[in-house]
Amino acid sequence: GRRRLKCSTSVSACNVDKMSRRLLGLFCVASGLAACDAAVAGVTPVQKVIQLLDGMLAKGKEEKHAEEVEFAKFQAWCDSTRKATTKSIEAGAAQITQLDADIAKSESDAEVLGQEIDELEGKSAQAKSEAASAKALREKENGDYMAQHQDLSESIDACEKAVSVLKSKGADVPQSLAQVRSSPKIPAHAIEVIESFLAMNAGQEPKANAYEFQSGGVVEMLEKLTGKFKDQRLALQKADKNAKSNYEMLLQQLTDN
Repeated sequence: GRRRLKCSTSVSACNVDKMSRRLLGLFCVASGLAACDAAVAGVTPVQKVIQLLDGMLAKGKEEKHAEEVEFAKFQAWCDSTRKATTKSIEAGAAQITQLDADIAKSESDAEVLGQEIDELEGKSAQAKSEAASAKALREKENGDYMAQHQDLSESIDACEKAVSVLKSKGADVPQSLAQVRSSPKIPAHAIEVIESFLAMNAGQEPKANAYEFQSGGVVEMLEKLTGKFKDQRLALQKADKNAKSNYEMLLQQLTDN
């Protein structure tokens, strides 16, 4: 805008200089013509020149006024354009500042989120590791439970069957007691009692009173063992139930976290 204004000022100066030269030239020509016209119109040459100069002056003022109007319009356009451009530049600068702030905040947020992601991934890996360890432990505990539960159940069944056979004085007493003797939970002293009873009654038919006396002690011992084994099996079931509940609770906590 300023460059165009300077250029316009230079043009105006050039135009004024040209007009001065034109006036000077016309004055010289008018001086010559004035003498001729003066003789015809009865006007002195000086008066004729003055008339010509007055006309040229009026025309010059008119052209000057027109140029000033055009220049005022151009200057108004320059001022308007400068204001609009300045406002646009300021708005762009403000937008750039805001965008820089937004970028900085986004980068900061991204860094914070990255740290949170790393922390969550670490917790997730730890939770998976703890869950795998808990699962392995639970599987081992359950395996031990199933084996002990089976041994106790087999021992209980063998003792109950042997008691029933002894009380009924059946012929398969030796087989029933042999099954009890081979049960995994039967203590050593019980095995000795069973072997002693079998040895006393091997190869002969015992008398009724002797059989009742001998078998009575064995029956009482087997019934006590049966009650003991049932108590152990019940305690084992409760312990496994608690272990299972603790395992499921731990998995839930790991999942929630």
